[in-house]
Amino acid sequence: MPVDTARMINNEKRAYRYFMVSLAVVILLLSAGVFVGVAVRDATLIQNIILERAKSLFQQIVLTRRWAAEYGGVYVHKGPGVESNPWLEHPDLQAADGTMLTLRNPALMTREISEIAARGDDYQFRITSLKPLNPGNAPDPFERRSLEAFELGATERWETEDGSNGRQFRYMGALKTEGSCLGCHAQQGYHVGDIRGGISVSFPVGRIEQTLRTTIVFIVFAALAVSALILTAVFAFVLRLRKELDKARAELESAAMVDALTALYNRYYLMDRLRQEIEKAVRSGSDLSLAILDADDFKDVNDRHGHIVGDHVLQSMADAMRATVRTYDIVARYGGEEFVVVLPGISTQAALAACDRMRMAIADATAAVMPDARRVTVSVGIAGLPAPIRDAAAGQAAAIIDAMLQAADSALYQAKQQGKDRCVVSS
Repeated sequence: MPVDTARMINNEKRAYRYFMVSLAVVILLLSAGVFVGVAVRDATLIQNIILERAKSLFQQIVLTRRWAAEYGGVYVHKGPGVESNPWLEHPDLQAADGTMLTLRNPALMTREISEIAARGDDYQFRITSLKPLNPGNAPDPFERRSLEAFELGATERWETEDGSNGRQFRYMGALKTEGSCLGCHAQQGYHVGDIRGGISVSFPVGRIEQTLRTTIVFIVFAALAVSALILTAVFAFVLRLRKELDKARAELESAAMVDALTALYNRYYLMDRLRQEIEKAVRSGSDLSLAILDADDFKDVNDRHGHIVGDHVLQSMADAMRATVRTYDIVARYGGEEFVVVLPGISTQAALAACDRMRMAIADATAAVMPDARRVTVSVGIAGLPAPIRDAAAGQAAAIIDAMLQAADSALYQAKQQGKDRCVVSS
């Protein structure tokens, strides 16, 4: 294989590896981007749903408080276990039938509803302030951080934290002072529109977060599976494409070095190999012989039997030459009905014996394909590497090729002049 071809194949292999690695990275990045986007979108959607639920609960509580505040509170039957609100003046009232009623202001009503809610596992809420009338409404750390944020202009705040019952989502919205609130809170210095506290809502989200984690794990495995399938499909396609390209290149290389009719090497490849053999012989001081074979009276074959028969004759000649030369000898079609055989490592006398065997094999082979069984003979001119040229530098290979071909051609002319069907060694 020529050096340039080998370098081209090595460069192509490196480019192919770079392409495959780049393609794999691009596919993985695209897949990762898509699935990360899906995971982030799902997480954001769930977070928004949780937040909207907390806001909805907050608004329900605010509306309930507003209804109670507009009526100045709600009186309830003071039965067993029902205590009067100690933070109100004159909370009790006796009905006309003697039944005792006690006032539940919005704050206490909110607290008692929250206690009922706390008995279940759904959600909890409480009202609180930085200045609560009831010490029981003092804020916890999350509520204090939220209330302090309200004083700086925020109107809502939320966090997810670990609680006694697992992961909890906590939301707190600001409560603004309304006219109906001043009955209880005017003495604290509040005015309409002031933020006087907030309502915090909390509910468990452990199962939701676990579901989200499971979903993310599924998405990761799905991303890996899809990426693997895509990479496998793409690599299979690319490998098949590369095999087809290698096959096409091999066919092109074969066409560039092999004669289509005889399947022998062509003239272009012959010249390249002859140059290599001459350089090798010059370096090692070994023998090198070259023979030119030309079919005798081949024009008569085409004229009498047609070019198809002529092609069969040329093919039979090529088969006979391949069968009689050594594996490392070089046989090529030089042009038309002329052939060249390069015989490395042997003298012209040994080449003469080899060419005589080849000449007789060709005659027998052509008789088998001729319609009239007439043998087609060849004349052969043989040239060697002369001693003066043997001492030449390897860089003079082109001149040596011309000299050997001219010498062999002259010997071939002598063979024709001497009656054809014979081998002649150049003098």
